[in-house]
Amino acid sequence: AHLAASMVMLRSLSLDEKGGPNLVEETGCTDEQEQSSASQRDSKPQLQLPVDVEVAESAEESSGQYLPDQCVKLVQTLLITGEPAGVALLNLLSMASVCRQWRSLASEVAPGTALAFDCFDNVFPSQPSVKKFRRLTVAQKEGVLGGAARLLHGYDEVTLAGEGVSDRTLQEMASRNGAALRKCKVQGSSSVTDAGLSPLASQARNLHMLHLEDLAKPNTGRFLALLFEQCEKLTTLCLASMPTLSWGPCKIAAASWADKPNLVKLTVRNVNLDTDFGVILSHLPNLRDLEIDGPARNIKAAALACPTLSRMSYTVNSRSYLDEALAAMMTLKELRQLELVVKNFTLCPDQLRVIGMLPLVELSLDSFIYKQQPTLSRSSYSHVDNEGVKALVDSICNRWCAMAGEMQPLKLSLCGASALTHDAVSALLRLPILTELNIGGCARIIAMDKMRLVAKVRAGRELLDSGRRPATRTSRFPGLLL
Repeated sequence: AHLAASMVMLRSLSLDEKGGPNLVEETGCTDEQEQSSASQRDSKPQLQLPVDVEVAESAEESSGQYLPDQCVKLVQTLLITGEPAGVALLNLLSMASVCRQWRSLASEVAPGTALAFDCFDNVFPSQPSVKKFRRLTVAQKEGVLGGAARLLHGYDEVTLAGEGVSDRTLQEMASRNGAALRKCKVQGSSSVTDAGLSPLASQARNLHMLHLEDLAKPNTGRFLALLFEQCEKLTTLCLASMPTLSWGPCKIAAASWADKPNLVKLTVRNVNLDTDFGVILSHLPNLRDLEIDGPARNIKAAALACPTLSRMSYTVNSRSYLDEALAAMMTLKELRQLELVVKNFTLCPDQLRVIGMLPLVELSLDSFIYKQQPTLSRSSYSHVDNEGVKALVDSICNRWCAMAGEMQPLKLSLCGASALTHDAVSALLRLPILTELNIGGCARIIAMDKMRLVAKVRAGRELLDSGRRPATRTSRFPGLLL
């Protein structure tokens, strides 16, 4: 089996295609062009397979000498086990080009296998088969991925990435393997439109998770209506960086939905949200995790229609939007995790006091600039200052003193707050139970203060592990615990 697997890898490097049909569609060419290309191939050194392995298909059929199917399936397992999903796909295609028997067995992928129709646009693996594939043109990559989608079936998790992914690839995959898909991710293609996403939504009815990102081509959004109507098992949906996506067909179809979608997690960022997105949120009563940007009116709609929301991430670029959103968040009784990605303004102390009043166990107040480029230091901009941290800590301590019997450990992130200094550290040390703190990009905090914060977090974790319950000494000193 190991020898056969090695032969498959040799075939993937060879220019000889005698072993089986090519998955790349043939292009029309004249006899003179074929003769010239043949002479060029003859003049170049090629990898030659042993005679007993490289036999004609007709000779195999006449002699009846085949490897047992179990042995061929073992070869398949060796070729994909431990390999990245994109490399595993290329290995299966090389295996399918050996002969008719191997092609048939290679096309049957075991359930639980994850494959990636990856064009390797932004990565540079060392595998020879990947290097050969990367040298193909976009049209040739599209042909290879389309042939793979038409050939392979049985896998339940797939990722499609790169410019070689097109509507044709999605159509072939939906037709061949749509019923088996459980998780699907499509990203980084400028040629995927509604024509490819609609067949996927209508035929992959067992989808649990769908992730669409960085699809720049205009999209009518008809696939969204099909997705909510046909995929009853869908629980996680991510739509990101699709600036021309239209929500009109989905809003119209929402009025006639007989059953509410079962979505639990929804991510919608940079997808052309307007103030009427609440029409769709009103039909998602089971939603518990929401990541969103745009107008704050959508936060109000989520607070009214999704009472079980426990986690929210909101990218906000306006102080007025944040004020409106915080008022809506105060009505969410189950909210425990909040992430605010602040863009182009500084949080004022009053807003941070309101945030401290929320019953949170995880709070992330990160800068949008830091999230985009964490390695660059921007000391001239800070979305949180020392006074804001003091207001946040005072509010948290006052709330915990009022509900001392229900204290919860706190995880806090203040990434990108480059204005924080010793005063902010002194305030953070007054927090009752701090078990995690992220201060990436806080360049003005000196090493000694960082050591004090490390000791604070370690003490909080030890208290949590010991099972002891902290008790407040007096309400005159918020945060002072025994």
